[in-house]
Amino acid sequence: MPTKKIIIPSILENDFSQFATRLKTIETVAPLVEIDVMDGIFVSNKSFDDIKKINSLKSPVSFELHLMVDDPLSEITRWKNVKNITRVIFHIESKSDPIACINAIRANCWQAGIALKTNTPLSQVEPYYDLINVVMFMLVTIGQQSGQLVPEVGEKIKKFTALKKRPLCATDGGITKENIALVKSWGVEIFGIGSKIIKSDNPAQTFQEFTKLIS
Repeated sequence: MPTKKIIIPSILENDFSQFATRLKTIETVAPLVEIDVMDGIFVSNKSFDDIKKINSLKSPVSFELHLMVDDPLSEITRWKNVKNITRVIFHIESKSDPIACINAIRANCWQAGIALKTNTPLSQVEPYYDLINVVMFMLVTIGQQSGQLVPEVGEKIKKFTALKKRPLCATDGGITKENIALVKSWGVEIFGIGSKIIKSDNPAQTFQEFTKLIS
């Protein structure tokens, strides 16, 4: 099991130009950036629609998609021609068949991951451990940045990270400089951090500060 811990900044925007601006502030230091994809149904918020414009940015970073959508199978098809995607994570609570989603992701030569909300039991994703690369644990109510961390999720994460054979453990939302040591103590390998980095006065510097805190 790889032990290197990494920070992945996430960008949640409903306007493409704002997305491009946010990306520019972090791309020199973060090799991988999460794009939060929302449909206004699975969550109340909605992200930008003109996704093919991402190809025009010529950014050096790779992208991870976090699909907070009701129908991830259709969303995977929408994104298949966008460059630099390396991993796609969908929610187990969505209406699409998990196996179909995993197969569709793999067909595009992307890594696959499953996310679960704070109150979703671990048993919902257990059948898919051998088929995916990452399990993402939401630490906040999904769809909005700057949410409050739900510490009870820690018990679920510790149960998962104690397994001898498992996918990588990722978390998303609610992480601050004050609580990242706690989250690290749960055995997390991938720390998804949104507004605390992207909306800070100096995103590149803040990214480096968070990286030092998990090293």
